[in-house]
Amino acid sequence: QSAGVAERHAALEFSASDNSFILQDFNSPHGTFVNSCQVQNAAVRVRPGDILRFGTAGASFELVLEGAAQVGLGMPRE
Repeated sequence: QSAGVAERHAALEFSASDNSFILQDFNSPHGTFVNSCQVQNAAVRVRPGDILRFGTAGASFELVLEGAAQVGLGMPRE
């Protein structure tokens, strides 16, 4: 719970069909942001390293994948 974040604000889902993550904003009143760009009532593909923020004053989160998930995305570990 955070100010400006709706109860059903957004969803982050893995799309097995193209090995990607999709962020869906549910027309939240204060928006969802990917790398400081607002997503409003839309779905966008997000990648590791993208910065996600929910609401205008919400905390920021970096999308990080570890271990086997990177292999599934074709991003081998060095």
